[in-house]
Amino acid sequence: MYRSFEPSEPLSPYVECYWSWRIDPAAPVLESILPDVAPELIVHMASAPSAQDEVGDWRQQDQAFLYCAAHKSLVLQITRPMSLFAVRFRPWGAGRFSNTSMAAMLDRPIPPAEALGDMGARLVASLVKAESDASRVKLANQALEAALQLPIRSEARMKMLLDATNGGRCSSAEMAGKLSMSDRSFSRLWNEIVGIQPRKYIQLMRLHNALEKIDAGAPLAQVAAECGYSDQAHMARQIKAITGLAPSVLRRRLGDGVYQDLYASRPAAPWQVPH
Repeated sequence: MYRSFEPSEPLSPYVECYWSWRIDPAAPVLESILPDVAPELIVHMASAPSAQDEVGDWRQQDQAFLYCAAHKSLVLQITRPMSLFAVRFRPWGAGRFSNTSMAAMLDRPIPPAEALGDMGARLVASLVKAESDASRVKLANQALEAALQLPIRSEARMKMLLDATNGGRCSSAEMAGKLSMSDRSFSRLWNEIVGIQPRKYIQLMRLHNALEKIDAGAPLAQVAAECGYSDQAHMARQIKAITGLAPSVLRRRLGDGVYQDLYASRPAAPWQVPH
């Protein structure tokens, strides 16, 4: 069962939502998590699933970690009852609570204390002890709001990015132009705070916008035009390069309206593709 929760108003520029997920599989389940632009703090309350590494071996996930922007799909194997609570940051949001470059955290799970300092470690400990999702939302709001009061070295640059981004619909050059910066300087700034190059960010945002429309049943040519691809063939090439699957195959696997049902409040969320 999946549930999502809104963050407090002061956190909304940085936190997209909180969410929880509980599953009790009758048989082993494989879940493919597509590449995503948004960092997530994942806290397992029960047994953690195993993730497949680059050589095909299965390794059990840690109890808690921050997973930042990801270029690659992640395959999970769930064999036992699982319960987790997560903080889903906006693409630039985790950078507000960390003095570490997000670029150093790409495509790998990072211990909370390393990614978010003492605040991260304390937050995880309190979330594990809490007895309900409502309590966890309250604890997360309190911890993150308190952290907002602390100055960080990138605060001014964070505000610049907030002004420049437009849901993946602006090109890197357009975002740089809004800030009167060169493409190279803007890419350096974006990569440090978001952890992924602007061009890749735009590709992944387009991917998830396209998946939502594909799942809703829109014609593929229409999806391509509305999501900023030059044509349907361009969209098919980019989606297959990122996911390994053609749009028509993804449509069959997604089912009718599942993306909409689960992720209406998380438009940039990673998609779990059934095997």
